[in-house]
Amino acid sequence: MRFSPETFPIVEAHEPAASDAIAGTCNEVCLKYCDGVWIMVHEDYAADATPLVITIHLGATAAEALAGTTVLGTNFPAWLCAHALTSDAFVLQTAAATYTLDPGAAGNNAIWLFYISAASLAGGNYDWIQPDFADGNGANLASVLYILDRPRYQQETPPSSI
Repeated sequence: MRFSPETFPIVEAHEPAASDAIAGTCNEVCLKYCDGVWIMVHEDYAADATPLVITIHLGATAAEALAGTTVLGTNFPAWLCAHALTSDAFVLQTAAATYTLDPGAAGNNAIWLFYISAASLAGGNYDWIQPDFADGNGANLASVLYILDRPRYQQETPPSSI
């Protein structure tokens, strides 16, 4: 089995909440022992107003990433499934350093997938990231998951990434 929680650990970044309440409250995640991380944002888009905006904060420590003083300036890829209730089609978006998460119409359930490569953090000796969300709408619910990409460990029990 190539995909499993042992080979691609899944970590909750933020429990389901009103999308305007997520802001800078996602858990930080360490990319030191992996190739990168998938960030999955699932939003029940009930109100067609005030979309979420995602920016990635960096840090040498979890606290530094959460403080948000350094922002990832490198473009990273994203995929969108704007109608997740009725379709499994993900559309590749233009790579950017920040994204506006707007599935386009109220009543949609959207899934966004972002990929942050650990190599893109190397320039500043950063190991930690924290996705920061701006705006959002209280009528919309959103949740965030991390899927670590190919962690590399030298011991039987992997270290925690949060």
